[in-house]
Amino acid sequence: MAADAADEAPAGIPTDVVAAFEDIPAVLWAFEGPEHRVVAANRAARASMGFRPGIVGRPIREVAPELEGQQVFETLDEVWTRGEPVIGDERRILVDRDGDGRLEEDWYSYTFVPTHHADGSMRGMTVHIGRVTEDVLRRREAETSAAESERRRQAAQDVVLTLQRSMLPTGLPVLPRARLAARYVVAGQELAAGGDWFDAVPLADGRVAVAVGDVVGHGASASAAMGRLRAIGGNALEADRGVAGTLAELDRFAARERATRAATVCVAVLDPRTGELEVAAAAHPPPFVVTADGTARWIDVAAGPPLGTGAPATPTPTVDRLDPGDVLVLYTDGLVERPGHPLDEGLEALARTAVAAGHEHVEDDATVPTAQVDRIAALTVERMGWTGGGHADDATLLAVKRTAEPPEPFALEIPADPRGLRTLRRALDAWLDATGVGEDDALALTHAAGEAATNALEHAHPEPPADGVGARVAAALDDDGRVTVTVADSGTWRPAADDPGPRGRGLMMMRGLVDRVDVVTGPAGTTVTLAAPVRRDVLVGSYDDAVTGPGHGVAEDLATEQRGPDVLAVSGPLDTGTVERFRHRVLEVARGGARELTVDLHGVSVFSSAAVQTVHELRRDLPGLRLHAAGASVSGRVLALTGLDDLLDGAVLPSP
Repeated sequence: MAADAADEAPAGIPTDVVAAFEDIPAVLWAFEGPEHRVVAANRAARASMGFRPGIVGRPIREVAPELEGQQVFETLDEVWTRGEPVIGDERRILVDRDGDGRLEEDWYSYTFVPTHHADGSMRGMTVHIGRVTEDVLRRREAETSAAESERRRQAAQDVVLTLQRSMLPTGLPVLPRARLAARYVVAGQELAAGGDWFDAVPLADGRVAVAVGDVVGHGASASAAMGRLRAIGGNALEADRGVAGTLAELDRFAARERATRAATVCVAVLDPRTGELEVAAAAHPPPFVVTADGTARWIDVAAGPPLGTGAPATPTPTVDRLDPGDVLVLYTDGLVERPGHPLDEGLEALARTAVAAGHEHVEDDATVPTAQVDRIAALTVERMGWTGGGHADDATLLAVKRTAEPPEPFALEIPADPRGLRTLRRALDAWLDATGVGEDDALALTHAAGEAATNALEHAHPEPPADGVGARVAAALDDDGRVTVTVADSGTWRPAADDPGPRGRGLMMMRGLVDRVDVVTGPAGTTVTLAAPVRRDVLVGSYDDAVTGPGHGVAEDLATEQRGPDVLAVSGPLDTGTVERFRHRVLEVARGGARELTVDLHGVSVFSSAAVQTVHELRRDLPGLRLHAAGASVSGRVLALTGLDDLLDGAVLPSP
């Protein structure tokens, strides 16, 4: 009874209650009935309406007609119908506060709570609204400022990475008896280029020379000094000065200027055929070996003094041996140095991490690199940044694996049918991928081989060959890091016309894609030989970058996607088997020339001479035709070779 009496007791003297209600800074409304008639509105509520007359006693739709269409009345109706409260956070409401017909913007957070009669039937609702405009605007301004700061930071980091990539090797050599991988990262808090560098040079007798170094400091001067030292070291390695000779040349050069003095470096030369390894270092952390049986073995290198300091002569190189399956690991101190932690702790962690990365059995659908040496390079650097306070410096890791056997040569017979070109591209790309060739070089070789095979299938055989073989394709990787592809047929090519027109550019395209093209024709047929040095990609980025498998592949079939009214994205091969579909789709989207059209070629894996002919014909029929392709892509390179690059459009296209 006491509780019931308390519930029925007055809330206070009516004048005091009204005064308190009026003085509450939040907006308070009380509505009754399905029309939401205003029965109470405090001063803040009336002020939010500009103190317009006749508020109490009228439906809110009449009081504030400008709220129509802002989902306010609909929310009130929902509370009345369902009998359940509704809460909203930071909703923008436009109100004609001055009565001049111009709506003012404010943000509100609100709570609508249903009220009931004594018998439980719906009476109306109370509404509590808090004006949060200043909070919203401050937060949005802070978010915009943060986004702009992040954009500037990212732009600065992009400049740093671009500078660093220009100073480092564009790729690593692909060799038959050794597989190399490298990872370079800029420290997360750094917005300046670093002094780490590395290089790998194939030598004429099948050996490979590698080096990893570190220049003191950060910024443009350190990066420039690093670039000069790498050039000197690379020249010495390529001239086969050996480990000791290369260190001596680096030491002499480093003494010339302050920026290069006190740099450190580790140099090694490996003979993959025998496993013989020669190593020397100048004040650089010692290399180690991830063995084939899953252990770590340190190489005892007598490290000499830093470069260019005038200290005693270069130390005697250490001779070691790698067994098949062993991986040599060179790195910079940014991977192992941690403030407040002993260096030995970092070295032990590095070795453990590299062993784990190289000997983990990973599911096929994982995104980590598939090749062991790639996992060691990528995952070791990634994981070493997780403990000890993270990386305070940029870091480099270079891994060299002595493989048990060189890759088997490639051989394929393709039928005298254009459909065999797809089989060739798929098989040759898979062989290049397994051999370790980077995506750009693989695409160029696959494209050039496809052009040679197209010529063989189209021109070599007036009649189908008796054995049904249109061309025989072979490929091999030599000790100098060059892939040679031969495409042989048993027929005779037609003589080249004086003016081949847009369709007769296959040979020119081959020469633009690879280093050397030889065509030998004789009574037994024609053999096209394509040769090019091949490299694999270097991973240069930041610690936050995700590293995935480097595998590449050639799309199986042509696909198109219209992005907006005037952009057509194309992916897959543009060859003799797909160009007609491509032509029809372009004409369809361009409405026969009535509409301007940009064709996005970024996803095109093969841009054959048949495609070149088709685009030349389309440009004649479609005055508004533009093309979009990166200059370094297969499409971009072919367009430049065949006089179509004037169609390129540098605009930013819509994403899928």
